[in-house]
Amino acid sequence: MAVLPPGWTVRTSVTVGGLSQRNDASLQLVYDERVVLEFVVEVKRALTRRDALAMQDEVDVPRASDVAAGARRMVVSRYLAPQAQEGLRERGIAYADATGNVLLTSADPLILVSDRGATADPWRGPGRPTTSLKGLPAALLVRALVDYAPPYTVPQLADAAGASLGAAYRLVDYLADEGILSHTVRGPIASVDWTRLLRQWSQEASVLASSATWSYLEPRGMAALVEQLRQLPQDVRYALSGSLAAQPYAPYAEPRLALLYTEDPPGLASALGLRPVDTGANVVLASPRSPAVFERTSDWLGATIVAPSQAVADLLGGPGRNPAEGDYLLNWMEANTDDWRRQLDR
Repeated sequence: MAVLPPGWTVRTSVTVGGLSQRNDASLQLVYDERVVLEFVVEVKRALTRRDALAMQDEVDVPRASDVAAGARRMVVSRYLAPQAQEGLRERGIAYADATGNVLLTSADPLILVSDRGATADPWRGPGRPTTSLKGLPAALLVRALVDYAPPYTVPQLADAAGASLGAAYRLVDYLADEGILSHTVRGPIASVDWTRLLRQWSQEASVLASSATWSYLEPRGMAALVEQLRQLPQDVRYALSGSLAAQPYAPYAEPRLALLYTEDPPGLASALGLRPVDTGANVVLASPRSPAVFERTSDWLGATIVAPSQAVADLLGGPGRNPAEGDYLLNWMEANTDDWRRQLDR
């Protein structure tokens, strides 16, 4: 194991029907010919976060003569996604995969062996089931899962999101495997860990990162921009996001940068009297690939703002102090779910 310091080695032995059906090998960390730490190893072809969270913390299998009573538990797989790794860490279970993701820990003796490998499955081929939150259907469905409080069925979710039924079933199965939502095979979606879903979506598939953007200057500041937005004709479609969209709910600090989604950035910039700049911009116009940004908007001071769920995702994936603003808004959302989360008409 290349991540070990000098003088440390690893010994492994394969178990053939010896310990239990759940344990396939043993691994020992050795220093100066002395076994310092030992693990019983389970080999998994694939492992989801839900699988990891279903595991027990302790090793509760029969002992064999060649495995110490204090052995820890370890999982080895071809590839462990970040969500699966997180689940194993929460259970205190060591892990390693073939791409180099490794975590071995012990409080007594005090040991930490850690390294990072791939963050995406290098063996995943085309046509495999959904294993990420990227893409247009995922954006629509994530927003609906956050904005609407369950219970509701997958067909009801697909209808509310404006996504296909097939895409909804694939995403729901993926999120169930990751422990983000719970549902039965033929029953409704019962619960959604929407805070974790928003954080993961902002990391994997930032809408802003996938949108074409233009930088502008409103020399009179944010208040003047909002006033200009109020005076736009009603048929001009846009949605204000970022720091300004958080102001009605959880103002963090004086906004410095405005984010505006629009299908016609040059036209909107002209209507607002914005100046194109290469540096020093305080307004960013974005042409989104997904119409999800225009879903469930609301009015603030006569301007159209995105839903809190969209504002949080944009802030968490944004530059500068934006992530701190996103955390602040997310905390408000957790404490005030009745003020923004909706019931789905069924």
